[in-house]
Amino acid sequence: MNMNRPTGVTVAAVLTFFGAMILALGSCAFFVVGVMVATGDERGAPVSVAITGMALGGGLMLLILAGSAGWVALNAGELFEWARTVSFAGVASSVERPLRGLSAAVRHCEEFLRRRAHEFPWALHR
Repeated sequence: MNMNRPTGVTVAAVLTFFGAMILALGSCAFFVVGVMVATGDERGAPVSVAITGMALGGGLMLLILAGSAGWVALNAGELFEWARTVSFAGVASSVERPLRGLSAAVRHCEEFLRRRAHEFPWALHR
């Protein structure tokens, strides 16, 4: 077995595998919520049916994502250089977008609080 692969590939594969495990656990949580709602007292209510459908659909999507991320993590050492770069770039971009959104939300919240403090200075003093 040839173990001559760059350390960065190994680290990225391990992190991707951990991400796949988190996705699989999230999928299990979605399925548990779907089963709980589907077997509850109000299972025939339209809202319960909608929640069950969304939970099962979301669980299936997370399971598919976990499988593909796990496959990439397990086969990262065997991929060609261009395929490895594309795979890890896709993972990095999927992590980057929510962080960019979170950063924008924090800036928006900070600006909102700054405007409110300027408009209502008496609210800051007790």
